Amino acid sequence: MEAIDLKYVALLRGINVGGKNLISKEELRQSFEELGFKNVRTYIQSGNILFRSHKANADKLAIRIEKGLSACFSYTARAAVLSYEQYKSAVQSAPDGWGENEKQKHNALFTLLDITPEAVLVELPTPKKYIENVTVGLNVVFWSVSKEDLTKTTFMKLPTVPVYQKVTVRNHNTVLKILELFNEI
Repeated sequence: MEAIDLKYVALLRGINVGGKNLISKEELRQSFEELGFKNVRTYIQSGNILFRSHKANADKLAIRIEKGLSACFSYTARAAVLSYEQYKSAVQSAPDGWGENEKQKHNALFTLLDITPEAVLVELPTPKKYIENVTVGLNVVFWSVSKEDLTKTTFMKLPTVPVYQKVTVRNHNTVLKILELFNEI
């Protein structure tokens, strides 16, 4: 009996940001194929890789991907890996209206292996409720902030807190596009 290939997404942390850890989409695609994954598809330059694998454990895949990319590209790779079902459930756990208000910036903070969304929330600066909303979802923290007051939000302080190293951030457009792209792999 042949193993069934399951759909996954790897959300890489810290590549192609601020001129650091520059890795092309083609290099990523090739490295994922060399790791034995199938139907590899990348989306934009920020480390979104959709693929298929017969392995059924996203955590073990994350460890394998991190080790493989770290060796290939000489940086400390970190990745949140979710199966299609996990990703779909994460997106569906968004608060009502998330991503809809154009006067707000909507982000999803996907957690890496060593932390839960609840633990991330404990370590984050306390949001200013009048200009930002933070909600815990499945494998993700949703954060919506007022664009008008963006420079006043605690979200802007996120890169300065240690827990930032344990999440990978995607905007709502990317989150929704990845869900759509699962149909193409």
